[in-house]
Amino acid sequence: MKLKTDQVGRAGEAFVSAEILRRGGYAATFSGNMPGIDILASDADHGHQITIQVKTRTGGDWQTTPRRGQRHTKDPHDNRFWVLVDLAPEHPDYYVMPAYWIENDIFKTHAAFVARHGGPESFEHEWTHHKITTTRVKKWQDRWDILGIVSE
Repeated sequence: MKLKTDQVGRAGEAFVSAEILRRGGYAATFSGNMPGIDILASDADHGHQITIQVKTRTGGDWQTTPRRGQRHTKDPHDNRFWVLVDLAPEHPDYYVMPAYWIENDIFKTHAAFVARHGGPESFEHEWTHHKITTTRVKKWQDRWDILGIVSE
């Protein structure tokens, strides 16, 4: 049985929330009601809160839009993260990264793609899809520690 797109997304959010709870934090999902935020999470004492954008796949690459790409500099006070979930294996794989990093990566990767294909004037329509490959995010696999809310 093939899952529908909304089921895949909600499953990813549920798995991420469960993993945060399993590691001693707290998490609440918004299921699409908060643009750009799928999960609000905190440490056990509720002294540190973060937001998480979740992208989930069952095969292929993760999908987003080039509009999610932005130039950022590292900000130690930024409490935004992305978790990419791969549901293809028997047990989910997680790639946990700061939002500034993945948004920079999306921006740079898309800009390089456009440049390789003749620049923005070569395209009749704005690109609405951007794929995120495993090779680009491999270094972030199981990096729950960067959230600053869970124990190892």
